[in-house]
Amino acid sequence: MLFKKLTKIMLISLVIFILTASMVSAEVFKLGGLASLQTGYGQSMTSGAGLAIKEINAAGGVNGVTFTIDWQDTEGSAATGRMATQKLIFDSQIDALIGCHGSTVVLAVEGLIAQHGVIEMAMGSAAQVTEIGNPWVFRARENDNLTARVLANFIVNEKGHDKIAIFHMSEQYGVGGKDNMVASLANYGVVPVAIEAHNSKDTDFSSQLLNIRQSGAEAMVVFSGLPDMGMMVRQARQLIPEVEIFSSSVGATQPFMDVAGDAANGVFAVVTYTEDNPNEKVQKFIEAHVAEYGDKPYDFFDPLAYDAVYMLAEAIKIAGTTDREAVRDALHQVQGYEGATGLTYYVQPNGETINMLLLIEIQDGRHNVIDTIEG
Repeated sequence: MLFKKLTKIMLISLVIFILTASMVSAEVFKLGGLASLQTGYGQSMTSGAGLAIKEINAAGGVNGVTFTIDWQDTEGSAATGRMATQKLIFDSQIDALIGCHGSTVVLAVEGLIAQHGVIEMAMGSAAQVTEIGNPWVFRARENDNLTARVLANFIVNEKGHDKIAIFHMSEQYGVGGKDNMVASLANYGVVPVAIEAHNSKDTDFSSQLLNIRQSGAEAMVVFSGLPDMGMMVRQARQLIPEVEIFSSSVGATQPFMDVAGDAANGVFAVVTYTEDNPNEKVQKFIEAHVAEYGDKPYDFFDPLAYDAVYMLAEAIKIAGTTDREAVRDALHQVQGYEGATGLTYYVQPNGETINMLLLIEIQDGRHNVIDTIEG
């Protein structure tokens, strides 16, 4: 089913590329896309960006400027990501890049981005993405620092827990999330009672969970991937049922809930997007997605990629040109843009675009939106 949906999306992207390339237009703004295309995240990024491009081009473009996009598969690899980026820069001659969703890939290609003056709307969440200070890199996703700050505030001040464990995957995403969480808890005078790690694609988490039980933890913050986290939470409900579970946005995705099943009930997560948000722009985006693809948005990367394209369009409108440096500078003037995520984007000097998150609790496969919290 995933392959069929992905194939359909890629065909639509190809049609968009062919049609828009042949349109009579003063200029074409060429986008490149980086994602692990055989995963759900790749599927959602291509569909979200594709929908935005179709809408923009159907409306005559931005000041007559139309968009094309060429997607390249990173396969989740930094080395493959670099080769894909080189192809996009030299063969496709792109003006801007959407992605990758993996911070490891974003960090691997940022030097190429700077060297060749290509705007990147990165979608990896690691803090290093903006800490490197590359003026060509913007982030159309939440920073892990923001995730940690919002979670720490909620767990300590709202839930009243001070015995907190952290369970993370050993890759960049998990290690960065752990480090950010430790720092955020320190602001409240809290030191984690346990810190445990696992490798990607592990299936047995009992040893680490028993260590967390022995630590006396009241809460566990998880920075893990898919499908690992779903299996972990199922085991946690058996071994440490009294411990409340908190997560980054991964813990709110449908693939997580599918694997976790009933064990997902009561998990808290911070997200940029949920289809259960009654926000008008969110619901309008969902309707447009269903009309285009016959299905609801696949996960949060769908509206994030959609919003990334529209922010670039807004920057072109502000700049009045497609000159890359001018568009890059104009992105900093995008303030108060209301996106399909339901969030309002404010592009900051360091390239961050998101400074607020939704706090949700999972109940019976749905998201109960508790609050919108600024970090």
